[in-house]
Amino acid sequence: MILFKLFGIIDVRPADILDVLLISIIIYYIFLLFRGTRAAQMIFGGLLLILAWIIAQWWELHTVVWLISNLATLGIIALVILFQPEIRSALTRIGQAASKLDFHNLFFHSSGLDEITKTIASACQDLAKTHTGALIVLEKRVGLRNYADTGEILDARISSRLLRALFFPNSALHDGAVIMNSKRIIAAGCILPMPTGNAEKEAGYGMRHRAAKALAAECDALVIVVSEETGYISIAYRNTLRRNISVAELKQEIIRHWGELFNDVRESAKAEIAEEGARN
Repeated sequence: MILFKLFGIIDVRPADILDVLLISIIIYYIFLLFRGTRAAQMIFGGLLLILAWIIAQWWELHTVVWLISNLATLGIIALVILFQPEIRSALTRIGQAASKLDFHNLFFHSSGLDEITKTIASACQDLAKTHTGALIVLEKRVGLRNYADTGEILDARISSRLLRALFFPNSALHDGAVIMNSKRIIAAGCILPMPTGNAEKEAGYGMRHRAAKALAAECDALVIVVSEETGYISIAYRNTLRRNISVAELKQEIIRHWGELFNDVRESAKAEIAEEGARN
């Protein structure tokens, strides 16, 4: 069945549209898999060679066409050798996604909340095992720039290894708090407010727990505390302090805390796409 004629001469079938769509998706995700690696520059170089071959064909530069054509015969072998680490990594990621039947994340961008939650929870679990004290502030809608300025501004990617390193006992920033938003680690070694209430009521808490409770009471941040003495993980939010929670409970609280923000980002992206479609 022919849908229409392109330029009045090319028959376009439904299968042709599906073919082009599938190839476009495959090429797009190949670029996503290789983005940020050395393979990206190599792919760009290969595209330049193809462009040079087309121009040489157009201008009838027979020697250049012969040279590029002979180099192309070794291209597949060269690609496998040069891109071996990237190909292995890409196939592993595809296999992991398929094994979990996570087709949504394979073909669409996930919000990233699950990954960030696992990263923070993993760091807290490791810190708790070694009884390494930690104070982590998860900023929400109320900005904490005034507290971030008391420490060292990092603006770093959220990483479990970095969080563990920042609270390592011999590091210069381990005594202060780490402040992060839902995208980046903002600052480390930050000084948080101390409570001004009943001292007797706060007597059973350590300095980190008291600072966490004081900050949580004045803003909408979720504050995570890892006790140096007991290795317990605690969280402070608003006027409550929950002590000795499990890693699973910590993950639930982080998702509950930041879930609204990530949903807002998704809705905003959908709205922008809809507006662009309406304009076009």
